This record gives sequence, structure tokens and C-alpha cells, in this order.
Amino acid sequence: MLSNLNWPAIEGIASVAGAIGVVISIIFLIYEVRHNARAIEGATVQSLMTLEREVFGLLAENAELMTKGGSNPSELTEVEQYQYERGVGTYFSLIYSAYMQHERELVEDEVWDAYLNALARHMQAPGFAEAWLRIGVGYPKSFQELIKQRFPEARETKSIT
Repeated sequence: MLSNLNWPAIEGIASVAGAIGVVISIIFLIYEVRHNARAIEGATVQSLMTLEREVFGLLAENAELMTKGGSNPSELTEVEQYQYERGVGTYFSLIYSAYMQHERELVEDEVWDAYLNALARHMQAPGFAEAWLRIGVGYPKSFQELIKQRFPEARETKSIT
């Protein structure tokens, strides 16, 4: 009874069915990878927004100091200068976090450009740019180079070593 079956035809059908299964599996895998990439990107942007809210809250709590330090850094006392630089450093940490996420392709160019545009507004304040010159050395060279290229008016960061 089994000897009457056309085994080559059955093997051919099984091979085609297997190939179809592989193709369906690959399509499903592609869908899942894309879906996961979008979910990761969304979570990354959400974490940046949370960090941004915290940074802006801190800066708002110290609005008088940040305003004074941005426009008249020479009028700051030594303690205020230290506090101001920490505020600027906190803001740059936010920008650096966005930079790293952009470099890893976890945020889109449009989001990264928005961070750079916001930074451009702050870099116009003399005290902000001066603070960057003092604290910038604490960031990786690639980030320092990006800031230097994007904001050439902010001269070289000053190494303290």
C-alpha cells in the first residue's frame, strides 16, 4: 500500500511546505525586529523627556543664578560660579545623553536637531559658553568636537591637567 505512493512528489511537496514555513518565519522575524526597534526608540525618547523635565526643574529652581551667570558671569561669587557651572554641566549631561542615543540610532535626526537648536539658544549667553570651556573637558572628545564644530564661537575647552 505504501509502495504505491509517489515518494518523490511527497518529498517535493514537503520541501515546498518547509520553504514556505521558513519564508513566513523570516517575515514574522522582520516584523518583530521593526516593532521592537520602534518600541526601543519610543522608550529612549521617553527617558530623555523624563531627564529633560528633571534638568529643567533644577534649572528653574535656580533661575536667578542661571540668569545672572548666563548674562554676567563676572558678577558671580566663587560659590555661585561653582553652582552655575554645575547647572550648565547638568544641562550638558542632558545634551550628551541625547547625543549618545542619536549616535546609537535610538532617536531620530529630528529629535537630535531639536536638542541642538535648544543648545544653540543657551550657547548665546556669554556665561554659558564660558562655563562650557571649563567643564567641556569632562566629556568625551567626540562630544567636544561636535560642540566645537556646531558652535565655533565656543573656543577650545581648557584641560586642568
